Amino acid sequence: MRTIKLQLDYLQGAIWTSDIETGEPITGIDIIDKDNTVIKINFEMANMYSSYYEFDSHDQACWFNKEQQIKDKPKMLELLAKLKARLNEINDGSFEIEDLITPEYENL
Repeated sequence: MRTIKLQLDYLQGAIWTSDIETGEPITGIDIIDKDNTVIKINFEMANMYSSYYEFDSHDQACWFNKEQQIKDKPKMLELLAKLKARLNEINDGSFEIEDLITPEYENL
């Protein structure tokens, strides 16, 4: 059984790993990688999280906007719930989900 890691980072996420330009997961599991609902949600989550990185801002080369992340917490958790529900719906028993996003957001 394969493990699908849910984790957010700049130009990445929520499914680890993904194509940031398309949102298409790169898991090697076709039922995940080709699912349009998964791709759409994954892309939205990746774009939201990446938007928190601001370049040449606040007298820093790269600044993370934690305030905006906290403000967006309900929306991000809503998207995460939708993503996990869809992954569970299409799961044919070939993968399990490791959610590293929820613990991060619970601590905000």
